[in-house]
Amino acid sequence: MKTINTLVSDVYNMMHTQEYDGDLQKIADSIGKDVSAAVVDALTPREKQTHLRMSGIGRCERAQWYQCKGFDAEEIEGRVYLTFLTGHVMEALLLGLVELSGHKVTGKQEKHTLEGINGSQDCHIDGELVDVKTASKWSYEKKFTDDGIKDDSFGYIKQLSAYGKTEDKEVGYFLALNKNNSELKLCKQELEKDIDTYVIDLKKKMESDNPPMRIAGATKTNGKGQVVLDMMCAFCGYKDICFDNALQKKTTPSGFTTYYVDSIQGNF
Repeated sequence: MKTINTLVSDVYNMMHTQEYDGDLQKIADSIGKDVSAAVVDALTPREKQTHLRMSGIGRCERAQWYQCKGFDAEEIEGRVYLTFLTGHVMEALLLGLVELSGHKVTGKQEKHTLEGINGSQDCHIDGELVDVKTASKWSYEKKFTDDGIKDDSFGYIKQLSAYGKTEDKEVGYFLALNKNNSELKLCKQELEKDIDTYVIDLKKKMESDNPPMRIAGATKTNGKGQVVLDMMCAFCGYKDICFDNALQKKTTPSGFTTYYVDSIQGNF
């Protein structure tokens, strides 16, 4: 009997045997529509966001404060937007294959509201709340495990927990796709029960005139005794504002960038 626990093997088996359930053409056309919508969305003028969204509530609170207060973030490079689009395209394809493998996919992009914060889930599979993630080989192997996400620097757990709270769910799932070799992994995630009180507290912090504290481990000391930004902060669009322009950027010929922090000006 097929259940969400057999999802990965069922998709693999379908691709191997070419034996599927449902109307192949109808589901393929649905995939095409979802891909089309993703392309249109990616190339539609973007509005500046100055409010909290479920997709971001688990991220750095200080960065969210800058966003809510209308500070300008660094421009996102085109290749990053292409990465986002690729993720949406792969999600549409993967959910179509899940349905063809004999599983029930419902509630795609269903809306949720928790304590006034809005968001859209990915879907339900066999009645279970599921978030689809595409991941690099390193992230797939190190962060996504059978019992959930480890080192959740992007706040995926809080996002999924917020969706689950509106449905009284105690667990959800991450369906992770390794972008390097198309390997799939289903991760069962215990959801945070107090996510509603967390959101209430977060909203109060956003109303304050002072930004929240920086995240723990925002900086570290390298082998030469130099203070540098942690990788998570290095990718943040508000890092220069956060560190009061006390950063010095150095990029190696291979393209690796390090941000050095003025140990006095940036240490507050």
